Amino acid sequence: MIKLDRHTNPKFSMINISSIILSELNAFYSVQYDSLLKKVVNILGDEARVNFPYALNFLYLLGKLTYEQNTDSFKAIK
Repeated sequence: MIKLDRHTNPKFSMINISSIILSELNAFYSVQYDSLLKKVVNILGDEARVNFPYALNFLYLLGKLTYEQNTDSFKAIK
């Protein structure tokens, strides 16, 4: 998923979606999963839904965000 091939559109890549997620999380204190998905789809289009969970996992593994189970929301770690 990280390495692009000739059939991958860079607009819908996991790295691009991750950057949009981080910008949204930096703008707000906490963002719920559904509203974050809607914002990414509004910005990039419906094809971004495929790589959205991979981008969240990527950012979580890098330690850039946390997940709160009670509110089903994400917060950026600064």
